[in-house]
Amino acid sequence: MFVYIVFFGDLSLKLILATAGNVKRTFGIETRVSSVPFPPNLRYDPMRKQYRARDLLGYLSTLSFPGLLKMVGVVSFDLFEEGLNFVFGEAELGGRNAVVSVFRLRHPDEGVFFERVFKEVNHELGHCFGLRHCVDPSCVMSFSNSLLDVDRKGADFCERCKGRLKEALKPYLGKEK
Repeated sequence: MFVYIVFFGDLSLKLILATAGNVKRTFGIETRVSSVPFPPNLRYDPMRKQYRARDLLGYLSTLSFPGLLKMVGVVSFDLFEEGLNFVFGEAELGGRNAVVSVFRLRHPDEGVFFERVFKEVNHELGHCFGLRHCVDPSCVMSFSNSLLDVDRKGADFCERCKGRLKEALKPYLGKEK
């Protein structure tokens, strides 16, 4: 079983491969990378200059790959959800798909930029494995409402969330992580 990192938009292969490596290290599950076509009927809100994250999750649900366990779509454009100015990402709680936008995560220092992307991918995949938002501000599962929140939290799970993730991963790892 694999976690697939799919991408479209203006993204470097270096970022995508580094993200796949991060997922493998963090979750202990093999990753695969695939470029996919831009969604044919993705709605753009010209007033907001953003795409709706939920629409991307719907698109990801139409994709299938051999051995697919979870899928994270990484995109270069800005995303929103109703009631929010923007979102860094969104996931199906306990489901298969997640999406992360790098639009607001960019930084002139590549290391900072990549770390931000890793945090948001880990966060959204955590949701896919059933984890909810955490009250520990250093936990990757804490809610990020701004870049300050993203930069404050770590890329790892707190002990409580780590325990929950370990339980969620048991069926897929066949051994302790």
